Amino acid sequence: MLALAVLPVLAALTAHREQTRRAEALLFERGAEILAAQLQLQTSRQTGWLAALRARLSNRSISPPLLLDESFAPTGAMTLRGNCSALGYGALEDGRVVLRWLRAKPGATVPDPGDDLLGIPATDALLRRAMRQPAQNVSVQRGPDLLMALTVAESSPREPKGWLIAWWNLDAMCADARIGIAAADRSLTARPVDGAALDGRVFEIGEGGAKWRVAIGKGANFAALFPQVSERAIAITGGSCALLLALLAGFATRAAGLRAALAGERELVRMKDHLLHSVSHEFRTPLSVILSGAELLESYDDKLTPERRASALGQIRDSTVRMSEMVDQVLLLSRIEASCLPVEPRSFDVSAYARELGREIEAASDARCPVRIVAPESLDATLDCGLLRGVLVNLLSNAVKYSPDGEPVDFSIEQDGPLRFTVRDRGLGIGAADLPQVREPFFRATSAMEYPGAGLGLTIADKCAALLGGNLSLESEEGRGTTATLTLPAA
Repeated sequence: MLALAVLPVLAALTAHREQTRRAEALLFERGAEILAAQLQLQTSRQTGWLAALRARLSNRSISPPLLLDESFAPTGAMTLRGNCSALGYGALEDGRVVLRWLRAKPGATVPDPGDDLLGIPATDALLRRAMRQPAQNVSVQRGPDLLMALTVAESSPREPKGWLIAWWNLDAMCADARIGIAAADRSLTARPVDGAALDGRVFEIGEGGAKWRVAIGKGANFAALFPQVSERAIAITGGSCALLLALLAGFATRAAGLRAALAGERELVRMKDHLLHSVSHEFRTPLSVILSGAELLESYDDKLTPERRASALGQIRDSTVRMSEMVDQVLLLSRIEASCLPVEPRSFDVSAYARELGREIEAASDARCPVRIVAPESLDATLDCGLLRGVLVNLLSNAVKYSPDGEPVDFSIEQDGPLRFTVRDRGLGIGAADLPQVREPFFRATSAMEYPGAGLGLTIADKCAALLGGNLSLESEEGRGTTATLTLPAA
């Protein structure tokens, strides 16, 4: 009997060591992901502040240095954000970018007013990237410092007046106790890195054009906050309970169920946090545009030309439409997940529908990329038209969005038994590491981070394809384009 009692004790010790290792790894992984999400949100706030400031400077007759002096005066409404060590404005003058305005906190290492920023290694690469990509916000990480440049233009980003340049102190951002309880109780540590990290897990933070890397590791209080159970206690408990194996098996089964329920709750919390972060981030940009346009009309309505007033109203309208489309996508996904979307097939001409859809996509994108359709003259099928639209609109919209200007998108329909819809582009493509995850809600491929979007298009397309009884396959190579094929069974 004693020999039999030793066996479950040894098994319990072995299982405890493995469970401890896995639990510790899982706690660290989930904690690191939450801390990285908090840093992402903090970066989003910083870039949103810069974008709003850039909007104040653009399309104004007053020179940006004067407006900045007015905004950052002692009686003004603005001050440098907590983790912004310096803010400057470089004016474009005879091929040089001259620093004409600067505000810096004590101890910040920055150029002097009047310096040519193209002659300084720290800012030369940043500004040359900004010149090549005038419509985008660009950044360069140098150890614990993040430099970010935003183009300030009169009417078009390709006609810049200068650049708004910010120096962010990433060490201060990582040490800020407000980013989360893990940083406040020192259970985890975060430090910016611009290369490989010797320990910890490295996350890439990308938000509004700001890109930097952070290494997250275990802090001094990690073991104290998550202590391990004593092996001696397990041995005593296991020995005393060895004769009650049946009861122990029941407890083990119950514990496994509780662990599974806990894992499900953790995943639900993670998905909720991800949903809130993604939706709030995607709403922030159009809301900033609407706010800036409204402030412009409210403050300078009598001074604006009719063309500038129409442009501001157009920006407000476009941003409102974009927000409405995002809300529609989230609601559609919710209906699909809740099984509240009925399937109502009807017979219609698929070829004529595809041609109409191609014209609609071209019109919505101002014919930026032509949609070339190859389809039979007429092809009748019995399908749910709404679900088919949920697949094709998202595939065609993605193909046009991620393709270079003027590059055609091929859209073909064929039936040799199964009915196939194929959308092929020659755009950014999807990396091999990202391809298995692109159907997950709110996931954005690395190559698509600089483009607006909520990461729901392929999720909705995949779920609508399943409701149609078909299959959506993706083939892609980063830098060479993507081919998406919807295959439906023969009617």
